Amino acid sequence: MLVSFCAPPSAQAQTSGTVAISGTVTAAVKLTSGGAATLTGNSGGGVTTSSGADAALATVVDFGDVGPGNTSAYVCFTQPLFLRANAPSTVSAAVTAESFGGGGGDLAKTDIGIGFQNLAAGGVLSTIVNTSITAAFSSDVCSAPIDADGVPTFSATLNDLATAAPGTAVIASTAAISLGGSFNSPNNEADIDLLLAIVPQAFTAGSFSATVTFTMTTP
Repeated sequence: MLVSFCAPPSAQAQTSGTVAISGTVTAAVKLTSGGAATLTGNSGGGVTTSSGADAALATVVDFGDVGPGNTSAYVCFTQPLFLRANAPSTVSAAVTAESFGGGGGDLAKTDIGIGFQNLAAGGVLSTIVNTSITAAFSSDVCSAPIDADGVPTFSATLNDLATAAPGTAVIASTAAISLGGSFNSPNNEADIDLLLAIVPQAFTAGSFSATVTFTMTTP
């Protein structure tokens, strides 16, 4: 008798496969202090609270006496800023709190010049090719022209800022500033200096205060 056996077909081993992945990169921005603020030409006063490099911006400054007893040409405040963005962005500024006298001789927002200077790439992972300062705010207010009466002509003052956040656009980037690295990198920020200036004059005796709030956004 002939007996035959039929072996079942052998199992096929799987040798390949796929994993489908997806994700997104969210547009993000970061605005921080670029280092210690400075005040020059002041009589009394000073920078009473200063934010360190890459810390949250929370600086407090007392301009001191800006009346005729101060013989400096300007009282000039400088605050370095760091800007990071992986997409187009806008920095806006607003005067969100203020206390000024209402009289014709009182120091007013029009007497405080504001400008931005020294825009620069902060490292090999950053670019400022597509970043610009709004024209009116791109002047050095600490060397603005002063007429024979000792009155300055500022290209922009606090009076040119909106009074609610986000405020008035002062710096704009049409493309990314930061081209790699985390937002804690020391090499992917744009550096820029905020300048505020007052020319001491015979204002009506009194005091003043204001808070300037900066907001960085993406479209």
